[in-house]
Amino acid sequence: MDQQVLKPVPIFYCCYLLQSICKRQSFYIGSTPNPVRRLRQHNGILIRGGAYRTKREGTRPWEMIMVVYGFPSKIAALQFEHAWQHGYSTHYIADDERIMKKKNGGRTIHHKLGTARLLAKNVYFQRMDIMVHFFNSDVESIWMQNKFDINDMGCVTIGNSKSPTIAPTVENAIAYSELNLKLVEEFLNGFADRDMEVCQIFQERLTFGEIPCGICQVAFDYTSDDSQLKPFVAFCLHQDCSFVAHLGCLHRYFLDEEQLQEGVRHLIPKSGKCPDCSKIVKWTHLVKYSTMLKSCYGA
Repeated sequence: MDQQVLKPVPIFYCCYLLQSICKRQSFYIGSTPNPVRRLRQHNGILIRGGAYRTKREGTRPWEMIMVVYGFPSKIAALQFEHAWQHGYSTHYIADDERIMKKKNGGRTIHHKLGTARLLAKNVYFQRMDIMVHFFNSDVESIWMQNKFDINDMGCVTIGNSKSPTIAPTVENAIAYSELNLKLVEEFLNGFADRDMEVCQIFQERLTFGEIPCGICQVAFDYTSDDSQLKPFVAFCLHQDCSFVAHLGCLHRYFLDEEQLQEGVRHLIPKSGKCPDCSKIVKWTHLVKYSTMLKSCYGA
């Protein structure tokens, strides 16, 4: 693993699905690092921004009904977004698995959710450990119904969903959209708070000075002025485990373990067992915190 070319993983970047509150058969797919700001743009609360399609007469306000997140880069999120918008032609879905056959087809909520499932099972997105969060429990129920019987092989983790406490009707559209926006705000703030809490714990441990890698035993030191002593490092994400190693060492360790199990050596591991506690740790999460720590120290 090249320590010099590893780019920071975005703290948050998602693809999202909007549904018009007044015209429930109208949907919009987009991507953003800030779903709160983007939803306000789509609904005209912020003058700048927003897509032309979401400004059409009678479609506002919009409800953000779900987000797909956990992408390791903006490019990966944009690839998922484009594929989700073009389920009838994207190369990420095999021809014999498509549920959208034509450009103008697949306009129902079942097709939107089904296409997201098909993308999640593609080997490219599988290794990203993407997650789904719903802001509408009815939509989550439709997801679980899985009308097209798509086997996503457990590739998607679903977060706990909440819904606005009132029904989406034309009469209370504004009040409903405000409640939906609040749910999105709570989700995003909670996500950021959790990441900062984890990072602070790891930062405190880095103040101890020289720490030996748990795999190769070569020490690193984030208190040093020498940038060579501040490589990318990975901490076990389980609270009761103190394991830490060079990210590159853990990368090789996880790939070796995967190769033993699957008989194939991938470029990037999906997850692996911590060498100390043997609990599963997702690779994308390790890289995110590793790059966050590195940027905090300006190394």
